[in-house]
Amino acid sequence: MRPLILALFLPSLAAGCSSRENYLSFVDYFPGSPNTKVILTAPHDGWIRLESIPDRRQGCYDSSTNECDWRHDCSGVHVEGKCNAVTNSDLHSSVLAKEMRKTISELTGETPHLVVSRLHRSKLDPNRFMDDAAQYNSVAERAYKTFHGIIKRVHNILAAKGPAVHFDIHGYVTHAADNWTEIGYNIRTERLNANNFTAEESSLRALAARAETRGIDFDSLVRGEDSLGRLIQEEEFRVVPSPEYPRPDVGKEEGRPGKYFRGGYITRKWGSLEKGEIDAVQIEFPQWVRDRSDYYGPKLGRAMATWIQKFYPDD
Repeated sequence: MRPLILALFLPSLAAGCSSRENYLSFVDYFPGSPNTKVILTAPHDGWIRLESIPDRRQGCYDSSTNECDWRHDCSGVHVEGKCNAVTNSDLHSSVLAKEMRKTISELTGETPHLVVSRLHRSKLDPNRFMDDAAQYNSVAERAYKTFHGIIKRVHNILAAKGPAVHFDIHGYVTHAADNWTEIGYNIRTERLNANNFTAEESSLRALAARAETRGIDFDSLVRGEDSLGRLIQEEEFRVVPSPEYPRPDVGKEEGRPGKYFRGGYITRKWGSLEKGEIDAVQIEFPQWVRDRSDYYGPKLGRAMATWIQKFYPDD
């Protein structure tokens, strides 16, 4: 399916564009079927490196406020380990998302929405607040607003139908020793390791409340018999959290702690952490999974479809 022309969604933003190199070219939107309760996003697999957008770079750190200034002409200091700009792409994560989407459609009868950023992460990172994401470049800011504007429109459509779920698809190359799939529900690593976490801090807050009425506790949703992790584990993946790897610290290899991403800006902004009935899940995949998207995508899509049908069934 070809992506929808974005001007249909954001006419006010499109009105002033005449060049082919405009922000409407930097986001792909693949519409879902009318009754789907699922949206997928892939913010970090863009490939366009527009010369008119400067590369994102480290910001200036203000120790008095513990804040970053992301302007390229900032007058503060650059401090090691502070205000870093991650610019590497999650290569093939959008390809994997498309394969998962196809399988979910086949098994549930409903095709999820999919939103993909086409700008390389060195130019725009939609999984950040806008100042960090676009670093005050007007074209990047418009692309950012387009990406999140489409998500907002889709969420409004989904919210009108009741509970729904947003999967944010990512990849990593920085900690390959653990070599596992990481499912993020906005629960901090130290909280998982301490077995001390609650639904109120999670992007699954709404699902947790619904599941409780069915006698399903939150621990089971996150890493037990009712978890997405269990279903992905059954497709022969190493996955955290799951029944096999309930905490990041059980995945130590070569004397180093197990690494884990809890989810980012998209998970917190668009999940049910603070309000609403749309939950959000960030999933991080190692490169070898993304390199074989045609093989692993259907397996992952099968696990996701089972979880969707259990917790987000058709009315």
